Amino acid sequence: MPERLVSTQYLEEGIREADAFLQNECGASRLPDSEAQAVPDRSFVAGWQIVLETGSRRRVNVYADRQFPLSLPHFVLMDRPSFPGWPHVEPDGLLCLDNRLIPKFHQTASVIGVLLGDAVRLIRQCESGANEDDFRVEFYSYWNRQTSTEHVIVRSLIDPRGPSRLVQIWRGEARPVIAETQAQVLGWLRNLHGNKPQFDSTEDACLLWIEKPLLPRHYPKTGADLYRLASGVANGRDLMRRFAEVGKSPYYFLIGAESGNGPCFAAVRTLKPAATDARGKKHDRTQDGFRPGRVPPTLQAQRLFSSDAPASRLRSDRVDAAWVHGRGHDPRQKELASKRVVLFGCGSIGAPLAVQLAMAGVGCMMLVDPGILDWPNIGRHPLGADHVGEAKASALSEMLKKAYPHARFEAFVSSSHRFLDEHPDLMATADIIVCAMADWKGELDLTLRQLGGEIQAPILYTWTEPNACAGHAVLTFGGGACFQCGFTTTGDCKLQVTTWENETTRAEPACGAIFQPYGPVELLGTISLGAALALDALLHKATTATHRIWAGSRALLREQGGSWSTEWIGGNPERDKGGFQEERVWEKDRFCSVCGNPERASRSSSISGSPDSASSSAHPS
Repeated sequence: MPERLVSTQYLEEGIREADAFLQNECGASRLPDSEAQAVPDRSFVAGWQIVLETGSRRRVNVYADRQFPLSLPHFVLMDRPSFPGWPHVEPDGLLCLDNRLIPKFHQTASVIGVLLGDAVRLIRQCESGANEDDFRVEFYSYWNRQTSTEHVIVRSLIDPRGPSRLVQIWRGEARPVIAETQAQVLGWLRNLHGNKPQFDSTEDACLLWIEKPLLPRHYPKTGADLYRLASGVANGRDLMRRFAEVGKSPYYFLIGAESGNGPCFAAVRTLKPAATDARGKKHDRTQDGFRPGRVPPTLQAQRLFSSDAPASRLRSDRVDAAWVHGRGHDPRQKELASKRVVLFGCGSIGAPLAVQLAMAGVGCMMLVDPGILDWPNIGRHPLGADHVGEAKASALSEMLKKAYPHARFEAFVSSSHRFLDEHPDLMATADIIVCAMADWKGELDLTLRQLGGEIQAPILYTWTEPNACAGHAVLTFGGGACFQCGFTTTGDCKLQVTTWENETTRAEPACGAIFQPYGPVELLGTISLGAALALDALLHKATTATHRIWAGSRALLREQGGSWSTEWIGGNPERDKGGFQEERVWEKDRFCSVCGNPERASRSSSISGSPDSASSSAHPS
């Protein structure tokens, strides 16, 4: 094919340029192509060997792979210590040089020259030990190489900080889970895998929080190494004595430290020392010289974690909220993880909005919706065909539990009114209420309860205009403008972004089955709008009544037969292009029929137990 011929042409030209530069300018010798192509697990096609003076004479092979010169050349150190003797040197000797350099296939010699200089600097740093701390900064890269048991990965929910302490572990055969408490471990497992009988209990494990990550030569090989490590931390020997009393073999340790690029963990597993007598029978050596249970605790710990106790180095993966949501570097996560959201409406706006909040790191969500998922729903809903016939709230909750098992999700298959009456305790602890019902009676009920002081949290309302060509998100607080301040008596928002000459709804061949045939992409602007305002409220960035508006694309609006309203354009022709977001104050209407008359609001609040008596007008959803 033509692409293959062009690629081959570039490859041949690149190798010729590399050969001329390396041999003429650097004194390199060309390796037989068969030798380059025989390097295991690499796709090298050509190679050269060069001798570098770095303080010692070091042989370095330079290789070109099949994508050269569209890819960077590879440098392999032949004269090297065994892995992991030096930082940034792979087990096969490949040097980890700065891969941000852009390969310029018409400047092959220049690229090789830059990398050759990087290689010399790296080798000199390794020879002098100047870069030894890189083992600590990139701890995971070295600890997780050549671990004792490749298939075992310890998943950690541990809070990445000191002091050293006993923690809890569920001993899965290949995927143990370790956390601060039994409830945290089992809750995570049940969210991810379901309420299975094996998720019934945990055992003790030990976290050793040390001053800085270990260098490879200090990686523990026996229980004695762990005991010495514990002896160097505050109350470490007391901790090992307690662990010896309450722990069980195999003993799991998590070693934690601050790396300079954030906290890191390493997992280790040790076995109880045992001896075999002349008859081939094993016995517990930790009890030698004492009757059972009478070994002094300190001596028991020293024997249990001795040089006779083999230690297996295991890989550990952080699965805690701070790591999942920002790799430990998002300062918002600690606060978001403590937040509780009540979300009314798990439909085409509420469900994806809940997903966005979960992805952002919100720690607890209560999902309220009485509806059942049907086939026409799944085209613009995060739940698919495998959940048709299930309650939306329950199915969404289960999906989010599996996706984010460190967080808490509860489902309530209920109307908003019934939930408000039956769960005042949950409403009292909510940090925000999100209303995505597009139900006028339910929204009025929420408004009245907020005005009456029954709801203390801010309320976020979100909805779309016809065909999702525009969207709104409104945040209200008790004592300020209420939600109805921005609506007419017929239930229309006072600021309509779009106008329509023809009817925008369609009907199914069934009684009362009305819908608008837009898709999920058109909803993205509104969902993003609502999620962002909810997060701003949770993080105290939005503290007053706020109205955010999304105007979609002009092409979509015209295709659907709509136009921008005069009020929205407002003499600003730039708005005609669409793709526009704006924030406004949600202004209080002193003539509001709900909050403008305190006595009426009080009376309405007292009858809010009968929302059916409210206006039946509703804005589009």
